[in-house]
Amino acid sequence: MIRAMEFQNNLGTDFPSCIKTMSSSQVTSGFWLGLPLHFCKSYLPKEDATFVLEDENGAQCEVKYIAYKYGLSAGWKSFALRHNLTEEDILIFQLVESTKFKVYILDVNESSDTGLALSLLNLEAHTEQATPVTPSPTTKKKKHPESLDVTVSRKKHKKSVPSSKSVPPNGHHIKHSGNNSKEGGPEVLECSIPSDRHLTFQEVNSFQDFHIIVKGVCIDHELPHDVRMGYYKLCVYNKEFLHDGVSEDLYDTLPPGMIGQIVRIADEIKRCKITTITKEDFDRWEKSLNSFELLGMKVGFLRDKVHTLATLAFESEAAVDIKHYVEARNEHKRAEYEIKKVAAKLKELKEEAIMFAGIAGSLKHKVEKYEHKFQEEVDEL
Repeated sequence: MIRAMEFQNNLGTDFPSCIKTMSSSQVTSGFWLGLPLHFCKSYLPKEDATFVLEDENGAQCEVKYIAYKYGLSAGWKSFALRHNLTEEDILIFQLVESTKFKVYILDVNESSDTGLALSLLNLEAHTEQATPVTPSPTTKKKKHPESLDVTVSRKKHKKSVPSSKSVPPNGHHIKHSGNNSKEGGPEVLECSIPSDRHLTFQEVNSFQDFHIIVKGVCIDHELPHDVRMGYYKLCVYNKEFLHDGVSEDLYDTLPPGMIGQIVRIADEIKRCKITTITKEDFDRWEKSLNSFELLGMKVGFLRDKVHTLATLAFESEAAVDIKHYVEARNEHKRAEYEIKKVAAKLKELKEEAIMFAGIAGSLKHKVEKYEHKFQEEVDEL
């Protein structure tokens, strides 16, 4: 799963994506694929729709998305069988259009709980932000993206263009260089501060002052602007650099990948709703954040927030009411869906009735003549 997360991380943030690990009910029987509730609520249509699934080779398959069930139905079996999907295969669904997924199929073995923290050493920095790059992992039967290399290559990336939508926390103003990129927006410049002197967090007064220093080297250019902004906000919230506790022995491979994952988790937490969040979401966040904390990242405040939200959602007095509300709402959606199906069937039956009435009407006169002649023959006896 860690490899899947790092692969997802490398897809960038231009298009939302989610990860699904295949179970037997999804690839051998039943063939129903439920998608994460928070993902469906945030990005997918509110009504049933036909989606296109496109694999790495460009082959496409149409599937039916059932909105009230948050999953894929008709057509999914064909996709699963065509790609020889098996239990434990991991799929990454990237929403590249409103009703189109790019699907990456990974053959990745789950990491053990003990090895989870060490597996995070494989996390890689984001690549260029201006043009999102799709990684190419090792294929399963020549269809899977290549697994990401453990070594982080310190390439010089293209300068990122900051989003005009990014807004810093209150009291922290962003200033940009007067230089403009070819696209017309202000450039985010690589660190120009001396390697032997960088600001303490208390000296950081704005995003312009905020630089991520690893072993005396600024790694700002290895992270997209939105990730740096998200990390800056988290650091401001906790009033410290979150990576200060990471051992220098791990600096060469860890911080860029971990920062990206932490920002992603924080964004998911911000978007979660009490009526759609699941225990699996909280368990996933807790497992990842605990691993990051073991490696020295100062994410205890996020773990506390996850614990508080989980308690409110599943252990407070409101939990029973929330559960009943969600069940009633889902049943209402199911009933509405069934009503639509019945209405469609009723319309179909009415059209058939009209058609057959026309056929019967056109033949009635002939049949009456045949019947009259038949009766005359009978009456002769």
